[in-house]
Amino acid sequence: MRIHPLSLRALAVAAICVAAGGQAKAALTFYDSQSAYLAAISAAAVESFDDLPWAVIGQSVNAQVGAHSYSAWAVEESGNYTDLYTAGSSSDQWLSTDRAADYLTFGYFSEQVNGVGGFFFGSDESGAFKPGQTIRVNALDADGAELSILVNNTTPGSFYGFVSTSHLDVFQVSALQPNGEFTWVSANDLTLGTIAAAVPEPSSYAMLLAGLGLLAAVGQHKRRTQGK
Repeated sequence: MRIHPLSLRALAVAAICVAAGGQAKAALTFYDSQSAYLAAISAAAVESFDDLPWAVIGQSVNAQVGAHSYSAWAVEESGNYTDLYTAGSSSDQWLSTDRAADYLTFGYFSEQVNGVGGFFFGSDESGAFKPGQTIRVNALDADGAELSILVNNTTPGSFYGFVSTSHLDVFQVSALQPNGEFTWVSANDLTLGTIAAAVPEPSSYAMLLAGLGLLAAVGQHKRRTQGK
């Protein structure tokens, strides 16, 4: 079957677009292991919260940590902003919310932030660790990929994080409220990181080369036709 040169060009462009699309597709991955998370990122920088003022600190934190910057704030389910506060001890502070049902939120990350993680757990009204609690961790990246994970029996040593091949937009933590009592959520050692640009799969390379080969074939056919 003879293929028209325009059809060849369309096939070539389609092959190149598919290859490029395979290369650009974002992936958002959840980690519940600190070592696995750190292995997935580079330029890791840790925010310990130890230099924040004690007790209520207002409605936002804006900070630079290593090569990265971020903002933190708390919101009610209605979307209204509420206060943040610090808890823990003078030697190891952590960040929490003013109200039990508030969402502890991190965002406005600098350009190279592809990974956000840390230690997240349930706490009581004074900010002390509260055993046996369930929290929700949720992340959204710049390509619209979103993951929401429920984790049970959190402790101050429970590490959770997300890594995306795209820029991370928002990372949010909240506590599920037990019947008849209240649980706050706390965060410690927020860890930001970046990743190298995604490497195309071998199949993507093959499709890209095939597309370029088809374009070359179109050019050769055109030159032969013009030479007649």
